[in-house]
Amino acid sequence: MSDPVVIHPELAPETHSTLTSDAFHKRRRFHNPPGSPQATGNYRDFWGYVFRQAFRRLPTEWPQHHAVPPEVAKQQLESCGVHSITWLGHAAFVLNLGGRRIVIDPFLANRASPLSFAGPRRFIPSPLGIQELGPIDTLVISHNHYDHLCWHTLKQLPNRQTIEVICPTGLMPWFQKRGFTCVKELGWHHSTHTGEVQVTALPAIHHSRRGLFDANTSLWAAFLFEYQGFKLYFGGDSAMGPVFRQTGHKYGPIDLALIGIGAYSPRKLLRSVHASPEEAVEMAKAIGAKAILGMHWGTIELSEEEAFEPARRFTDAAAREGYATDDIWLPSIGETIALDVVEIECELRATGT
Repeated sequence: MSDPVVIHPELAPETHSTLTSDAFHKRRRFHNPPGSPQATGNYRDFWGYVFRQAFRRLPTEWPQHHAVPPEVAKQQLESCGVHSITWLGHAAFVLNLGGRRIVIDPFLANRASPLSFAGPRRFIPSPLGIQELGPIDTLVISHNHYDHLCWHTLKQLPNRQTIEVICPTGLMPWFQKRGFTCVKELGWHHSTHTGEVQVTALPAIHHSRRGLFDANTSLWAAFLFEYQGFKLYFGGDSAMGPVFRQTGHKYGPIDLALIGIGAYSPRKLLRSVHASPEEAVEMAKAIGAKAILGMHWGTIELSEEEAFEPARRFTDAAAREGYATDDIWLPSIGETIALDVVEIECELRATGT
């Protein structure tokens, strides 16, 4: 067998279910953009980290405002307006935009693992199950790690044959094998539409793997959602690097950026895959984000920082960089927030122009 082909993700276009080549999927591997940070830890650092995480005690207490009760979460989601966003914890969201209900990276299980009895654990249960999210039009997945692509959650979907899936290049076979028939793969800088919402896959600095032999055989991505001039950026998992200034130059400014602020310690191991809170703010500035929402924290134990440290550091860093208090978002798990979407076409019709 020949060596895997290294594919530049920005050259991989949108792929539909009927155009997939299994032979091509088996050969390619993806890599991060030029100038991306590299891990500096060694095997001793890695196994020490794994050992400490295996025996780490989960938090048993958290601020009352950190999560809303399930009944409140359900009521808020059911009564939300036309445009809203709901944080389900970690990197999971329900986005209501342009008449579409878009669910992003729904990890709602108790463990981020192929096993139900081992692997990283949630310390705050999901406020809602996936069947309580209402009729889902579109499922968007940023990459294949178990805390973002969760089969324990997705197998409960009753409408896998009709729900639309948007994912990075290389993940289509995974969904097809599990009964999803409407699947669109996107390479970086390529777009598709769900209803009137344009969805564009953008570069992220991370990696992919679900097993022992599939490292980087599928792509990882951030996503930009655009509707009537409103732009929402979902960062997925990513470290900070020079590619984000390029993203800002091409796609900015951004109205709201959802950016990971947790799972960054020990730094020598995780600097190549997750941003620190300060780097998350730097990333938001680089892409031209007017408001920033901190995600990927306070839900599951993946790293060694104290569970609620990311929020404190994120808030301080954003304030230092000039973000007003109203533009620094840290919602409660399960909370639904209305989005101030300016519908340009409606305004033009109202003014007669």
